[in-house]
Amino acid sequence: MENPDGSSNCTVKGVPVDERSFTYLMQLPRTTAAALTLRALGGELAEQVPVPQLRALLYRVGRSIAREHAADGIKTLAEFEGFASRRLADLDLGWMQVEEVSGAVDFLHGAAPLKAWFGAAAAEWSAGLLEGLYAEWMTQLGADERLDVREIEDQTLASGVVRLRFAHESSFGV
Repeated sequence: MENPDGSSNCTVKGVPVDERSFTYLMQLPRTTAAALTLRALGGELAEQVPVPQLRALLYRVGRSIAREHAADGIKTLAEFEGFASRRLADLDLGWMQVEEVSGAVDFLHGAAPLKAWFGAAAAEWSAGLLEGLYAEWMTQLGADERLDVREIEDQTLASGVVRLRFAHESSFGV
């Protein structure tokens, strides 16, 4: 099956996986102890903390990571895409692609190890890490405090790929 961007989907255990994600993941060794620890931690947190608070916590963690890996001197979306792609690969956080949409900018993000780290049950809150990461980078690049990054549902994306939208907070119903 071919995607609008020309890439094709692969399947892993019968589940469609974006070809870019598959290629990215095949290049990386992942340590099992870290993932096991984070899954256990995520499970314990999920039993004790409401989903909105967990998502907010991961959002703050993402912002913290972005502060440690600052986006300095970037002037264009193309430069940001290059920077973020390199930084994400260095951090083993997957790949990204920038898409300009009417009134916003979308970040497609694939192969993030969130499911491996926190388990499938964490899907409701673990993307907060990516939201915070991109939000902080956009702030570093001069974004107004009323602009934010939020995950947007997109059923057309392959498994393991999320759409994050950078837009004015009012576009998210705030």
